[in-house]
Amino acid sequence: IEAAATVVINLKDSLNEWDGKVGDGDCGSTMCRGATAILEDMKNYPLNDAAETVSEIGSSIRRVMGGTSGIIYNLLCKAAYAELKANSQSETTSKHWSEALKSSISAVSKYGGATAGYRTMLDALIPASKVLEEKLSVGEDPIAAFVLSAEAATAGAESTIHMKAQAGRSSYVSAEIFASIPDPGAMAAAAWYSAAARAVKEQRQRF
Repeated sequence: IEAAATVVINLKDSLNEWDGKVGDGDCGSTMCRGATAILEDMKNYPLNDAAETVSEIGSSIRRVMGGTSGIIYNLLCKAAYAELKANSQSETTSKHWSEALKSSISAVSKYGGATAGYRTMLDALIPASKVLEEKLSVGEDPIAAFVLSAEAATAGAESTIHMKAQAGRSSYVSAEIFASIPDPGAMAAAAWYSAAARAVKEQRQRF
């Protein structure tokens, strides 16, 4: 959690710069507010309970993040919480997390009408989810699967440079601008997802 929030804070200026060309110019500031709140509130999270921790992350985001980003990330957390809570009778496994990610993507897609190729955060999360599910289904080590899915998230986010937006304010921006600017929401999602994967991998290596 700490690694994911920290990387978003460090990415603030780049996100704002990209968003200034394709949106309102405040993606980085908005994401930074959410990440800062998470770091501040984390000491009170029930970290031994995955579902409740995700719920608390959603509460932190809801408190400080306005606009569409706040709504979408709140939806992500609510859907993940519901999925994890449904499996809370047993220890949370990598497959539970994979299902939670799928549920989150479905919730956001249903709310916003976006899917892969729409130049949104889902262009990072959908490839990540597919790779994670695929690798786990064939018995891949869970942390290795997480890292590989993070690589897919990054590749997906970077691929938005070549996409025309189908949803949101960016859908009114010219194709020339899109040819050089990635979707800031997708880049932010890939950044926190990848940071979490690296942190989990490094933690295992330490122990």
